[in-house]
Amino acid sequence: MAKFGKPKHSGTWKAKKGLLCSKCKKKAAVFLNYSKIGLCQPHFARMFETRVMRSVRQHRMLKKGEKIAVALSGGKDSIVVLHMLHKISKSLPIKLFAISIDEGIGGYRKQAIKTAKKECKKLKVPHFVASFKQEYKKSLDQLIKERGEALSCSFCGIMRRYLLNKTARKHRAAKLAIGHNADDIAQTVMMNFMRNEPGRLARFGPVGGTVEDKRLVTRIRPLFCTPEIDVVAYATLKGLLFHHDRCPYSKNAFRESVRSLLNKMEQRYSGTKLKILNAFLSQLEVMKKAAKQKKVKIGKCSSCNEPSSKNLCRLCKLLGK
Repeated sequence: MAKFGKPKHSGTWKAKKGLLCSKCKKKAAVFLNYSKIGLCQPHFARMFETRVMRSVRQHRMLKKGEKIAVALSGGKDSIVVLHMLHKISKSLPIKLFAISIDEGIGGYRKQAIKTAKKECKKLKVPHFVASFKQEYKKSLDQLIKERGEALSCSFCGIMRRYLLNKTARKHRAAKLAIGHNADDIAQTVMMNFMRNEPGRLARFGPVGGTVEDKRLVTRIRPLFCTPEIDVVAYATLKGLLFHHDRCPYSKNAFRESVRSLLNKMEQRYSGTKLKILNAFLSQLEVMKKAAKQKKVKIGKCSSCNEPSSKNLCRLCKLLGK
């Protein structure tokens, strides 16, 4: 049975008593606040799956015969991505495997990986675990003890991205599926504007980034157009097991402040997040074209030999190499 604690998202998905499904007039299980309609469980599941599959098809995320890695944290988003891609694989011949990253966060990550393992076993999907301790010789807890908690998310974000790409490449994945939902994208858009870094947004489209390099595994985001609240509803109604605890270091992240701000806006002005997402999509191709015109040359880091546009990559700079 699905489990979750205090939600990070805004509002609630459960339909109020007496609300009927807009499709069949039976008792509604879900209320979609952004469209002001109720749906019974079967119609909601059908809508959810159709939207994800449409996004995958529209943005050409998958090709026949490809090997796809799923970044599997064990949380609701990555678990739903795993199940959706497994469902798609029944009609489109693709090979799936999952990667979980063990950052070394005491009392948090082990349980999430345990959940990830159970879901992979259920679906018969190969599962690999890569750890900060093994790759970088130090866990995140150790790094934070040495450098201070204020930098926890800076360290973790960069280290995770590098290790996910390296592990996906090692197992010859053509694509790496990430569980970013529409809320995550809206937050990223706002964060980059607040930091005066709008140029970086070109990397956050449904597929890939702005640089083509065989050493960089193309990222896909099947939940790109799916609100977080819908992901919670789908995972819960489908009885999917997912880890619900929040990372103990997340309170230090700039993203948490932006998340809180957007949730308040969503509660007051329903549909705010989807409007931000659609505005971003309308400008994405322009952003990508501008980024490609810069013709950034990707070489390799002089320390770790991973792809980098600088002599020393961001990760090695952070680690003081």
